[in-house]
Amino acid sequence: MRLLTSALLAIVAAAACSPSATAADRPNMLWISAEDLSASTCGCYGGPARTPRIDALAAAGLRFDATFSAAPVCAPSRSAIITAMMPTTLGSLPMRCRATPPPFIVGFPKLLREAGYYCTNNSKTDYNLAPRFDAGWDDSSRKAHWRNRPDPSRPFFAVFNLGVTHESGLFGDTPRKVRQSLPDSLRADPARVVVPGFYPDTPVIREALAQRLDLTAALDRDVARILDELAADGLADSTIVVFWGDHGEGIPHGKRFLTEHGLRVPLLVAVPEQFRARARLPGGGPPLGTTANLVSLMDLGPTMLDLAGLEAPPWMEGRSFLGPHAAAREHVIGVADRMDAAPGFGRSVRDGRFRYLRNFLPWLEGDDLPDYASGVAITGELRRVRAAGGLPPGADWFARPNRPAEELHDAVADPEELRDLAGDAAHAGDLARLRETLRGWMRTTRDTGILPEPLLRREGGRAGSEWAIFHPGESGEAAATARYDAILAAAWDVADQPAAAPWGERLASNDPAVRFWAVHGIGWGAARPGAAAAPDAAASLQSALSDSDPVVRTAAAWWLLKLGAAGRRPALDALARAMNSNDRDVRQQALVAIDQAGDSARSLWPEAAALELSKDEEYSARTVMRIRKRLGRP
Repeated sequence: MRLLTSALLAIVAAAACSPSATAADRPNMLWISAEDLSASTCGCYGGPARTPRIDALAAAGLRFDATFSAAPVCAPSRSAIITAMMPTTLGSLPMRCRATPPPFIVGFPKLLREAGYYCTNNSKTDYNLAPRFDAGWDDSSRKAHWRNRPDPSRPFFAVFNLGVTHESGLFGDTPRKVRQSLPDSLRADPARVVVPGFYPDTPVIREALAQRLDLTAALDRDVARILDELAADGLADSTIVVFWGDHGEGIPHGKRFLTEHGLRVPLLVAVPEQFRARARLPGGGPPLGTTANLVSLMDLGPTMLDLAGLEAPPWMEGRSFLGPHAAAREHVIGVADRMDAAPGFGRSVRDGRFRYLRNFLPWLEGDDLPDYASGVAITGELRRVRAAGGLPPGADWFARPNRPAEELHDAVADPEELRDLAGDAAHAGDLARLRETLRGWMRTTRDTGILPEPLLRREGGRAGSEWAIFHPGESGEAAATARYDAILAAAWDVADQPAAAPWGERLASNDPAVRFWAVHGIGWGAARPGAAAAPDAAASLQSALSDSDPVVRTAAAWWLLKLGAAGRRPALDALARAMNSNDRDVRQQALVAIDQAGDSARSLWPEAAALELSKDEEYSARTVMRIRKRLGRP
């Protein structure tokens, strides 16, 4: 794919839209999506929630038991769904970014629309993409409905996004209101809730888990309303219905986490009898019963195209999981970077049995939840029990002061992922195999996460898109590959800390991304548990304060403050300059560093608290609010 130019891909994509079947032969397609919903919650998956209509949909169709979101938070997950491309490929992984896709990439609904479908979205978008991105909707609004199509004979693709299970449904008085709206038979009893091993068993935890079940019961009611409308219109026998969740539950260990809880979602497909011959699984199985085939939500779009008789364009990374061209997967990738203001960088590989997780920033604490997550009672309860020393062994994920470079879990035998097998010699082969799978995937797709976000946006602006940074066309392919490999090697070594890592050489690199990772390698090498004294680390970091790029200077300043190195003033000066940068991404990076440095950066708090930020700097504004609260300001 990297060798194709944008122009060629655009031509191929246009050709792929040529219909291979008449409109009358095409099924209508209805999507019902749920926010923040793990598969393990729903009754049809053996979960405790009371979901009779969702369960009936599963019984009438095909239940996918190994479906995963591309990311454990909404916007990057939906970026993958609408484009059938990983957010790491497009640079659309950090929350509330506005990545610019190359011109040839459009939403898959546009391809359906060009082939005659009436395409509606009711109504969430949240794609993490620039406004110029063309998703292809005829109507994307709260009034969007198949009933509004001008020609009743026109096939439709209609999406309804249901938000009752969103994380915010656990905030304030909402749980009580939802519970009151349910009949007694659908309400969950906290006393009968089964508390998973990754939580302490306390009344607060039980109550919150019961509230999650109530939200899911309310979701079932909303699903029923849409299905009843479909039946009332006489369309049930001509419409393929797809029900899915955008990522895991909006509670700690679920949403934002690269776990089964955070990534495994429900996926149900009910195909009317007249279309079952074309809706075949890989290998030819019918769309009935259950399947353990691996599916990424990124595959939804190509599957709809396949079922409509259309060929997916070659730039799509997703693949059909049901249809004439259905193909099996050997693994599914899950990704997470910045999900609020604070940095993050994790990658996951899930095959038919194991989940491998690589933590590129191992100094992150187990509790790196953003302020927004504090609205969920489980967050505060975990913190309270941790402070009291009462967390069970299964909750070590929350209590740990830092993270291992890599983890391995048997997701089939241990779905709660309570036991890390990374150090188990019996699974050394599985660890090595999945490690190489991840690294190979990152190289092949040119995962943009190896670039710090200010560099990603800056270089994407110059190249025309974040995708184009590492896809320069055939003439620049060799140089792009060499550069990518150098940056990836530096990023990979940070967590592993091999003795032979050439940090000094990398700190002198001409590439600011390599220097950025060199700073982190030096800093973590000195800070990690059990590290030998590194008297030269502070000197190397001090020299990086004079770097030509603010992302390197800011990283060096943060490490100097974290390590408590002598001579803090130059580090604080570097953060002050970055905080007042005209580059919003540099400013955000600096504000987070000041916030995370705590009392070491106290002298900068008044200046940070006085910043006036634009409306589109949501996460920088949240960081400023945190600092203002520390100063006792409104």
